[in-house]
Amino acid sequence: MWDIVVQIFPYAIAYTIPLLMTALGALYCERSGVINIGLDGFMIVGSFAGALTITKLQQSMGPGNNMAIWIGLLVAAIVGAIFSLLHAFASINLNADQTISGTAINMMAGALTVFLARNITGSGNIRITLGFLPKSIPVLKDIPVIGPLFFTKTYATTWLVLAILIISAFLLYKTSFGLRLRSCGENPQASQAAGINVMRTRYMGVI
Repeated sequence: MWDIVVQIFPYAIAYTIPLLMTALGALYCERSGVINIGLDGFMIVGSFAGALTITKLQQSMGPGNNMAIWIGLLVAAIVGAIFSLLHAFASINLNADQTISGTAINMMAGALTVFLARNITGSGNIRITLGFLPKSIPVLKDIPVIGPLFFTKTYATTWLVLAILIISAFLLYKTSFGLRLRSCGENPQASQAAGINVMRTRYMGVI
């Protein structure tokens, strides 16, 4: 039984990390006072842009070059942030129903990426030649119980996201930016009276 757990656990973490990253984005958005159920759409558009970038770069730089993957991840984050402006504009400027806006974004993202993928590749699939390879961390992987679970066959992005999680906790609860962001969500009228630009702060939260 323990052998099965050891084999499954690293992959469970790997599949949890993208959801954790999206949940962190939602945390900023919700704290600013904007309901966001368009997370699936942001993930789809971001991953599409990232995969397309990685594929094109791997064709020119070679499949074994990890720089192509890091650039693709950066592009995915930027494109996802730009796409989120649709939700921000509809929710903040137009005062549209935030649930309807998020649902529309989810539907739009799925249809748009399939359409683009079929026109770009002809098959609707964008295939990455080689992604990050899981690696075990020396010394730490030998720690009893914890080592085989957390430090064996881990991806670099797992530790990147965990670092972002720690930074986000500090940013939201230990900085003036986090205080302003949370105040805009809890009491926007008081925040406005205190001189905080609520609209700009909410835009930052959504992005």
